[in-house]
Amino acid sequence: MRRASPRARRGSRGMVPLRERKPLQHPVLRKLRKLKQVVPGCRSVGLQALLQRTANYISFLELKATVLKKILSHHGV
Repeated sequence: MRRASPRARRGSRGMVPLRERKPLQHPVLRKLRKLKQVVPGCRSVGLQALLQRTANYISFLELKATVLKKILSHHGV
């Protein structure tokens, strides 16, 4: 009996089952899924777009914090 090729064993999404992954791959994938939930507009994007949008979102949040600090200091709070 022939074994199925690695490509044929993959699920419908093209992902490798957990037992075939390297030990550190599973935690990284779990964190990437969580990151997709946190960054707006990233639920269905690839890795490169996710990382780029994450960098942009971090810059946006830093700018927002700076503006809010300026507003608070202007009002004496």
